[in-house]
Amino acid sequence: MTLSELIKRLERAEKVERIFDGEIGALLGWRRQVDYIKNDANGEPTKRVFWIVPSSDDPGTVPFFTSSLDAAVDLMKAIAPADVWGVSMADGTGTAIIGSGPYCHAPTPAMALCIAALKAKLMREGDK
Repeated sequence: MTLSELIKRLERAEKVERIFDGEIGALLGWRRQVDYIKNDANGEPTKRVFWIVPSSDDPGTVPFFTSSLDAAVDLMKAIAPADVWGVSMADGTGTAIIGSGPYCHAPTPAMALCIAALKAKLMREGDK
């Protein structure tokens, strides 16, 4: 999935879903791994999905970017560490802006900040 496709998905979202965190994480270098482990009860393989931390081979938990403001701020700082930013919540809608970028709206302030950060990344690096 390209960066612009992910931004569009987040902008259309009506609620936070954990799958979005994985999609953001994948863009940041998190790797999804699937293992099949034999189930002792019936011998059938059981699917086990986990994530590998960027720049290592250690398993980890992808941050809750779209629901945790702390995780969204970490994302923003990784993408635009020197930019001024703001986030708010009014009438059930989160709004965020980074630098001179556009105001971004989403179901949560964290998700709005993620969208703003991803748009900043798109402006700086292009659609990868």
